Amino acid sequence: MTSTPYSKMFPVSWQELHRDAKALAWRLHGLRPWRAIVAVTRGGLVPAALVARELDLRIIATISVKSCDHQTIGSAELLKPCAIAATD
Repeated sequence: MTSTPYSKMFPVSWQELHRDAKALAWRLHGLRPWRAIVAVTRGGLVPAALVARELDLRIIATISVKSCDHQTIGSAELLKPCAIAATD
């Protein structure tokens, strides 16, 4: 049996995900006034929503990235860029 990138599992409980998202938000809080969060569409929306809630943010922008094709992992390709302009 051949191993594919999808055969490896790393289960994370809801409690662990929520704890880690909260810890990230605590680290980000106070670094600057955040206006939005940018998340990767596949896999990043739930953690982004948790962080956004902790930071009291209402805007979550998304980007789409492709880094694998069925069984082959390659370099990341940006499919949809962020719609929010980066300003300081």
